[in-house]
Amino acid sequence: MNNQHFVNKAFRIFVINSILSSAGVVLGTFVDAIILGNAFGAVGLSVLAVSMPIYAVYNLFGYAFGVGGSLRVSESIGAEDKDGVRSYFTQAVVFAAAVGVVIAVLGSLFLPTIIALTGGAGIASARDYMWPIVVMAPIFILAPVMSLLIRSDADPFLSTLGIGVSVAVNLVLDLIFIFGLKMGVFGGALAMIIGQLCAVFIYSLHFFKKHNHLKLSRTSLSPKAGAQLFQGGFGIASAFIYQGITLIVINNLLSVTAGGGGLGVYNILFNVSLFAYAIFDGISLALAPLVATFAGEKDTEGVYNTMGLSLKTAVLLSASCALALLIFAEPIASMFGVADNLPLVAQTIRIFAFGVVQTCFNCIMAHFYQTIKRPTLAGLIYFMRGLLLLVAFSAWFIPVFGVLGTALAMVAAETATMVILLIAALVIKKQGGYRNILLFREPIIAKDKLYETTLSSDIKELENCVVEIEAFCERLDIDSRNAYFINLTIEELATNIINFGFSDGKPHYIHIKIALFEEDIYIRLRDDSTSYNPFEEPEKPDEGLDYLGVSIVRKKAKSFAYNRTLVFNNLLIIL
Repeated sequence: MNNQHFVNKAFRIFVINSILSSAGVVLGTFVDAIILGNAFGAVGLSVLAVSMPIYAVYNLFGYAFGVGGSLRVSESIGAEDKDGVRSYFTQAVVFAAAVGVVIAVLGSLFLPTIIALTGGAGIASARDYMWPIVVMAPIFILAPVMSLLIRSDADPFLSTLGIGVSVAVNLVLDLIFIFGLKMGVFGGALAMIIGQLCAVFIYSLHFFKKHNHLKLSRTSLSPKAGAQLFQGGFGIASAFIYQGITLIVINNLLSVTAGGGGLGVYNILFNVSLFAYAIFDGISLALAPLVATFAGEKDTEGVYNTMGLSLKTAVLLSASCALALLIFAEPIASMFGVADNLPLVAQTIRIFAFGVVQTCFNCIMAHFYQTIKRPTLAGLIYFMRGLLLLVAFSAWFIPVFGVLGTALAMVAAETATMVILLIAALVIKKQGGYRNILLFREPIIAKDKLYETTLSSDIKELENCVVEIEAFCERLDIDSRNAYFINLTIEELATNIINFGFSDGKPHYIHIKIALFEEDIYIRLRDDSTSYNPFEEPEKPDEGLDYLGVSIVRKKAKSFAYNRTLVFNNLLIIL
């Protein structure tokens, strides 16, 4: 079984929480669209449509600093670099807040120009919705940054909880402000802001937890440091730049060809597409911390197993999503209160469904390439699908097919991107001698200098493990002193984990890896129990005798460390 159990369990936990988180983020604007559409008709939907480029800018910086910071944090945790974790966390939060303040100031000064640029010049109520959203820019940027960072620090549940609370608060306050207090579209904006503030509060609870790695520290806050962090997540976050540009282009094309009604129909399609994309983003955000951590641990098979699970899950969920959109297009369209344009909206949703699988594949591959430090390739994927091809097909199809052209352009752009990506990846694979189209640079670890196995909670399995380790040491001609300490380390730590960590009566596992790097011997143990650190001195008297062996390991090891990583306990010992 080796590491597969741990990959499966971590992926399952992260993907469920990540999909729920991504869906929650989208649900905020989705709820606004439903409520504004039912309350104010086409005008309400048009107001939301012209504000989407603003949200795209917030997502650009939120995800650039959030993804860049979380990838660096995950890799630093995997490499046991606590100083690096704190440095990257501090940079991500400070730079995100600073950019938010700048946007709030400039956005307030040039709001009329921004509204005109996004296609809202003729919509009187656009300013009522957009000015509070612009003023609170720092909160809208910090929220995704904090969500991604705490997820990378083994707290996906709190990330999901924060987003869930935000959506619930937004929905309740929308109903109160818009229908109860008659605050108009301003009430919708205010509800969204309070929801985001609640999310930030929930995320902040992570910093008071026992195993929190995310702490502010003195670090470089130079423009160069900010640019490097931004670049680390730009390949993924660039999608939001392109989203903002394409929204402006499509809004203006529709204003000419289909008027305000066309804008309203497109806003519905846009929100439906975001909800579908939330599934893909959830899978992508789940694989990112796992791949980054395994890469930091030089665990090649962990990287490949994670990506294999991601692609299988993506195919299943994207096909299910496409089928649901084809079958339930009318009920989905009717939620937005557009009885007059119901057939047209349903038809655009069905056309969009034919590009869902391609979109999912493109998103997963882009996130993976970004995570393994191929930002150029990730950026090219987003550039093609989000800007170049989408704008080209929109300019071609919208004048011919009207609003239906928006859906046709999305399908065409995703399909063309997938074909180009596969061809390019195959060429690079052949030229670079990679194992497959994932193009992962595998760390050079001789397999004959590596031992790994997985034990269940049955302590009898430990006896066979000890025999195998003795044979491993003998085969590599490891001197008797080091061979003795390797076995002592495994026996003492594994025994304590089984006896005291696996105390809930449920099935549990320990993954053991021994690797030789130059003159050092690295031993890593990972278990799936609740938080348990065998290096801590016991408080209970009956654990004292068992701790004696562990104390010997602590004294003889060059270094040792415990971390709660990827919802698992991780021990690293260097002899």
